[in-house]
Amino acid sequence: MNPSQNKLFLFFLSLSLGVSGHLVFGQAQELKWKLKPDDQFEVRLVQTSTAKTNVDSRDTQTDNSTTIVFDWKVTKVAENGDATIEQSLKSIKLLVGDPAVPAQAISYDTSSSGKISKESQKLLNQVTPLIGLRFDVVMSPLGEIKTVSLPAATEGALNLLPATMKLRALFSDKGLKDILGASVVVLPSDDLGPGGTWTNEALTPTAFGDFNRIRTYTVVGNKTIDGRDFVEFKLKASMEPVDDGSEGNAKGASLKGSLVSFSGSGTLMLDVEGGYFSSSDVQNRAESEKPYREKTIKTVVTNQIEMTIRKK
Repeated sequence: MNPSQNKLFLFFLSLSLGVSGHLVFGQAQELKWKLKPDDQFEVRLVQTSTAKTNVDSRDTQTDNSTTIVFDWKVTKVAENGDATIEQSLKSIKLLVGDPAVPAQAISYDTSSSGKISKESQKLLNQVTPLIGLRFDVVMSPLGEIKTVSLPAATEGALNLLPATMKLRALFSDKGLKDILGASVVVLPSDDLGPGGTWTNEALTPTAFGDFNRIRTYTVVGNKTIDGRDFVEFKLKASMEPVDDGSEGNAKGASLKGSLVSFSGSGTLMLDVEGGYFSSSDVQNRAESEKPYREKTIKTVVTNQIEMTIRKK
């Protein structure tokens, strides 16, 4: 898999999520998704990232912009509030390259036509069969992805793709949960008011060993925007190495290098009346080091992931 394919693949798998208005502090309130049968949404995920690499005083940079659009349709809601959502991939737009060498950039958009490079066309031909594929998701009122299943028609279409195409893995049970896990947040079961916090933790394998990804959410308060009520949340994220008894992993390092630092922050908005997260904006920064012969490769990756959910 070439670098541009790898970046798109990693974006799908690592997809982990500004508005202004009058802030109103109120009492503790129930925080839940409140989806109804036949609700329809357009979900848009936009990631922009920059990777800066330094080797022996030489710097290189790679910029990446990826936009993915999904359609959601709620087909049923159980008595306990679990919602079954039919989700389909609507479009993918990609731009990746070194700003110092714009002629070598990879760029395509499945929702539009136009002249593109041979390498871009090759990737577009691989991605295009994924557009329109449908799968069913069951999500709890707290935002937990319980199950993911593929209809027979979708499985048949996937089986026609090249066996070596890594993007096929995205439509496995784990791959789809990873994608959807980036779009939603698992809410607490307790009612919370302004200042209330909760934490989600997840084991996250990386090239540098296993890490515990920790996300802490804080309720800022209620906002009224254009006559609608929202709850605003702030997010702080960190990564801690899992101590499995080996000296390297306990320090967040391996023979392939080490994760020197990681930090993340963001803002999420919950539409109170609609009962869904309408937007989120998250920024992450990761610094790593990797040995290369007698040198050390230092890489700093910064990215921003914006999600918007628009009810149709």
